[in-house]
Amino acid sequence: MASGAYPVQLLHLPGGRGGGGSGGQWRNLGAAYAAVTFLRPQGQSLVLYAAGPDGQQRPGRIVFVYPILPGDVFDRLDGAKLSWAEAGSGDEFALCFLDDAACGAVCGALAPVVRSPAVDGIAEALAGLRVARED
Repeated sequence: MASGAYPVQLLHLPGGRGGGGSGGQWRNLGAAYAAVTFLRPQGQSLVLYAAGPDGQQRPGRIVFVYPILPGDVFDRLDGAKLSWAEAGSGDEFALCFLDDAACGAVCGALAPVVRSPAVDGIAEALAGLRVARED
């Protein structure tokens, strides 16, 4: 587990491709711990680690990975919520943090990655890797 992992609730809103029959409603996918971590081959990624039944961290079990690409847009909705949309599917995700400081720490870790200039061809190659979710 990465140091600097913060407790969150992960929310999902299915995108335009079929919409998953949700009627435009956000779905709570559960509790996890969020961190910005370097993974291979994805590079800097927003990683969610499993939370145990008691809400505590479960070391090493990754349940969601979102590789961060230069130009990705993460919106801080208020002090403790962060959202983004997947470019290919239109799916939207949100993280609800317990406090403003935890959200600020993750936003601070995201900022240098999304502002970095893209290297030709890398963004397209990495975009295909955005599939690492475990059920």
